[in-house]
Amino acid sequence: MKSHQLSADQVAKEIKTSSAAGLSEQEAQERLKKHGPNKLKEVPPPSWLWVFITQFQNPLIYVLLIAATIIFFVGPEKKDAFIISGVLLFNAIIGTIQEGRTRNIIEALKRYIKTTSIVIRGGKKLLLDDVDLVVGDLIVLQEGSRIPADARIIESNNLQVNEAVLTGESEPVRKTTEIIAGDVVIGDQKNVVFQGTYVLSGSGKALVTAIGAQTEIGKIHTSIEEVETAMPLRQELERLSYVILLFIFALCVLLFGIGLFNGKPIKELLVMLTALFICVVPEGLPVVFTLVLVSGVYRMAKHNVLVKKMQAVEGLGRTDVVVIDKTGTLTRNEMMVSQTIANGKLWHISGEGYHEAGEITHDGKKVAIEPEGNLMRMGIASSLLNTAEISPIKNSQTFDIKGDPTEAAMFVFSKKLGISSDELEKTYKKIYEIPFDSQLRYHASFYEKNGKGVLFVAGSPELIMQRSTSVDEATQDALGNLLEEGLRMVAIATKEFSLTGMPDFKGRVEVERVFFQKVVQNGLSFLGIVGIQDAIRPEVQEIIEQTREAGLKVVMATGDHMRTALYVARKAGIFCEEEGDRAMQGVELEKMSDDEVLKQLENITVFARVSPEHKLRIVQLYHKKDKIVAMTGDGINDAPSLVAADLGIAMGSTGTEVAKQAADILLLDDSFEHIVHAIEQGRHIFYSLRRVVLYFFATNMGEILIILFALLANLPLPITAAQILWLNLVTDGFLDVALSTEQKEPGLLRQGWLKEKLRLVDSGIIFKMLFVSIPMGLGSLWVFLQYYQTDIAYARTMTLLTMAMFQWFNAWNCRSETQSIAQLGFFTNPWLIAATVFVLGLQVLLIYAPFMQLIFDTVPLSLQDWGLVFAISAPIVLFEELRKLCVRRWYTRPH
Repeated sequence: MKSHQLSADQVAKEIKTSSAAGLSEQEAQERLKKHGPNKLKEVPPPSWLWVFITQFQNPLIYVLLIAATIIFFVGPEKKDAFIISGVLLFNAIIGTIQEGRTRNIIEALKRYIKTTSIVIRGGKKLLLDDVDLVVGDLIVLQEGSRIPADARIIESNNLQVNEAVLTGESEPVRKTTEIIAGDVVIGDQKNVVFQGTYVLSGSGKALVTAIGAQTEIGKIHTSIEEVETAMPLRQELERLSYVILLFIFALCVLLFGIGLFNGKPIKELLVMLTALFICVVPEGLPVVFTLVLVSGVYRMAKHNVLVKKMQAVEGLGRTDVVVIDKTGTLTRNEMMVSQTIANGKLWHISGEGYHEAGEITHDGKKVAIEPEGNLMRMGIASSLLNTAEISPIKNSQTFDIKGDPTEAAMFVFSKKLGISSDELEKTYKKIYEIPFDSQLRYHASFYEKNGKGVLFVAGSPELIMQRSTSVDEATQDALGNLLEEGLRMVAIATKEFSLTGMPDFKGRVEVERVFFQKVVQNGLSFLGIVGIQDAIRPEVQEIIEQTREAGLKVVMATGDHMRTALYVARKAGIFCEEEGDRAMQGVELEKMSDDEVLKQLENITVFARVSPEHKLRIVQLYHKKDKIVAMTGDGINDAPSLVAADLGIAMGSTGTEVAKQAADILLLDDSFEHIVHAIEQGRHIFYSLRRVVLYFFATNMGEILIILFALLANLPLPITAAQILWLNLVTDGFLDVALSTEQKEPGLLRQGWLKEKLRLVDSGIIFKMLFVSIPMGLGSLWVFLQYYQTDIAYARTMTLLTMAMFQWFNAWNCRSETQSIAQLGFFTNPWLIAATVFVLGLQVLLIYAPFMQLIFDTVPLSLQDWGLVFAISAPIVLFEELRKLCVRRWYTRPH
């Protein structure tokens, strides 16, 4: 029988485990060795042979193969066709090597993506990597967690799961422990949870019945989440290549007509136009693009920023607005109850973070706490209402929090009161739980104690106090003071109810829910308020200032009270009345139309008491103003706004698995500092790509111009098709990779960067390309004109060397669009120095090695020839330096 058809005890017996204590550690390790890790069978990577073959699956390569065919049948030198094929073979080998490096980087990135679960082994709760789970493990299910394996539920507290990944149904599925008879479909197995689904609300426990490939998701072989390797920018470049190819095709048709009109033989025309096609094809550019993007993403991961989707790289550099929550990004996310209000008195709690050491004092004195007093009852509620797990991180003074950090802080507060959660569980038997909900704004649990019903509820102070009795003025005044100090406030109340008055629900979930919500509606007995502090990160103020200089607007959107939000926003430098900043509450946002909010949006820097729906609307409002928005989030309900934002950023250490899946970027340490670092890295990646594009197209345009000039002037081909390929693949191929390793440009976080709204290929790039390519084409043509009538092979060798040397110098020009070589420093890019020396050596080999002379139709050159070529090509550096000087002076002059 299947697990859903068995009782919890029967399932435990069948898989040889304990439904109370789980497996022993020894038994778990033996099962792990026997059955292997809990992971889906990964699709093996393609073989190196297949990777090599795919290097030829490119329209640009098809064009070159067509060119080789034309030359073979109509060209005077048939060996050029074999040379083209040989160079394409060489390019495929280089591409295979580069793809292998990319694959290694992506595999390294996968190590950053791992999920953990709370497991009970030997009666103790442990935090384990999901891959280490085995059949028989007892797992704890919490709100926002990802189900790590198929498991039979043995305890359910209002547990609701999203199973859309399996069933396609977006509606939450209410889970139960009851036996389900018959062979039912997955969607009707209400007592089983499945790997890859998510807990939307509630909590529970379950026994693992299947792992890895044996799970339902494993059977249908759904792929696991991994770093996305699609390259939108590369696709953009390929689209650009298609446009250029169409342009060149049209140009070739025109030139073919002109050539025929001038009386050129058709065969010669075909060879020349084929050379023109070869000039324009950026053969190695896609490989370099892939390398730049993946290497950049790997560098970000080393700085605790994991980019899940490559399209996020482009968005990172273009972000206009960053909408952040308070907790974690601006603060340390080491929450601690530091003050409480009970019976109108203010109590102080000492300690640090989630450490249990600390004292409770009143008026600076340690006071005996009444066992039946409100303060002790607040501690009992804090312990019972906690669904978070606190695990100390080895060799560290920090903790890994699985669940709500606020509840974890309140649980530690109960420990400081000397309350044992194990003892409480013996006294209080849970009947029902209403998990925290952003709409309800409270978390409530119902218990049986000594035959009586007891309710404990914690939530928004305004809401709890409104529904409570005995709230005195002293409490109201103390609350106002604590809000001014920026503490997060949680009110706690209790209520007794009659167990005999409870109806027999008989599985009527909606009736059950409504009944318990009515119990919470009014008549609560107010216990007090806990004030939770979360220290602001010391680096935040400086980072906020940097973002302002970068032209980014930072907006806080938090569910906290307005006073708390403003306190933190002022401390962080987000909110400043003197500069005209404004704050808005969620209730105000609801009452206003989009047009009304848009009129004020520019000045609003703080949104307080906002719900997930409000956050989604905020993103949409910024989109109406054509802003590119980055949104941070960590909860289940943040998922819609994370998806709606141009860049969804999830908290890697404290965020729920739902938020992590919805996000484009994971902030592994939650620090806002690294968001800014990621934006800077995104801009650097953008400039690296732009630099490579500029170099490729400038050098290729120089080759196009010399062929074009020769055709219009009715001259022989200045360089052969094989020589063009040598320039494009060998000379360019090493220098463009070296250019991609250039250091970060200064001023990436300056405000003007965003105002320029640069594109990868824009009018500026086209102007720079023409600015250097025209002298390169004219200089090379001049060299050819001097010698072609006496010795065509010598003339072509001189022209080839001139073009190559132009490209060497142009690589140094392309290191920056505005900075001079002297400003950058001659030795700051050792890879470029090495690449220049290497291609120089290859060029010497091409000219002087007999077998290379035979292949590429080159002849030896004298030292005087080298000097002449140097004199012609070197001025391109001075030419470009003059342009950069004019640009710098233009930008620094007053306008």
